[in-house]
Amino acid sequence: MAEIERTELAELCAQVAEQRLPRWDELPDFELYMDQVLSLMERYLGSYPGFDRKGLTASMVNNYVKLGVMPPPVKKKYTRVHLAHLIMICILKASLPIDLIRKLILSSAEGRDERSGYDWFCETFEASVRRSAEDVAQDPGLVKLYRAALRAQADQALALRLCGAMFPEPEKKEKEKKEKEKKDRK
Repeated sequence: MAEIERTELAELCAQVAEQRLPRWDELPDFELYMDQVLSLMERYLGSYPGFDRKGLTASMVNNYVKLGVMPPPVKKKYTRVHLAHLIMICILKASLPIDLIRKLILSSAEGRDERSGYDWFCETFEASVRRSAEDVAQDPGLVKLYRAALRAQADQALALRLCGAMFPEPEKKEKEKKEKEKKDRK
């Protein structure tokens, strides 16, 4: 790769590392209609690689409500709680299925208020992005691409395994319980 391309790739890594999610106090403190929510989500997440600009629709938001991933709107109006949930969902859905996202969001809400839980999520996400970008920034061209892609795959595999351990399916729990009881009887 030419030196100019390496410089451009390094700059791209730096740009990704500098991106920031809006904190709780930066989210609107008034009720919004669906079209306003979708517009804000585009503004908040549109520059993040991996955010599918066409991937968030009104029907998807409605499905997230039906699936219990986020609370229902009140009289078709959405608040900062809904925006916070949507930001988390949009980021997590790149690596986790929606049923695990629901379990993860519900579990992380235990013992935390919405504000601190959401701000913690933003800080943790940004730190992860920075760490990944800094890790690959010094690699030459294609190595950078491979490292980022392989790291994403490894991180996704680890996240799925951790979710499986933390949120086992009811039938899996029952099977493991029966196997343990059977073992204990021997």
